[in-house]
Amino acid sequence: MFNLCIVGGGQPVQKIRDLDCSVDSSESHWSAVQQMDMHARSLSQRSSNWIFFDSLNPHSFISTAAINFFGVENWLRFEISCLPESWDVTSDSIAVVLARFLNAEELILLKSTLPESDRTLTQLMDEGYIDRHFETALTSSSDDQLSTIEHVKFVNFRDNDLKELKL
Repeated sequence: MFNLCIVGGGQPVQKIRDLDCSVDSSESHWSAVQQMDMHARSLSQRSSNWIFFDSLNPHSFISTAAINFFGVENWLRFEISCLPESWDVTSDSIAVVLARFLNAEELILLKSTLPESDRTLTQLMDEGYIDRHFETALTSSSDDQLSTIEHVKFVNFRDNDLKELKL
């Protein structure tokens, strides 16, 4: 099994979002994506068993790495075109489309909490737990590059037992 990790941009992206009222949405989208890549690169340097790469070239993958952090900017700009450049898309939808692009069987989203187990995707989007484009990214059949994901689950990474919820 190959583990691939993309990360959100954290507080720097939230600052961009907070200032978005005066910035073009496409411009702020790409600023947020760049922050995500910087965050991924920074995290990858915390362990010699972790790597960062920003190409889906098979030679980029190191199967012995415990975690492979992927920088998404180049892939989003040049290889995939099904995601809008807006705040409707966060690392959640980017992860969905990347997993579908790579023909992954499972997508695990690490979250700081879990939602109530009876929530629909629409409710999760309305509550801000996942982004507004998540359901479209998960179910859209408009891009023939994308496969179906068999299993999606949320894991509470702040919980010592890593509790999870499957969709």
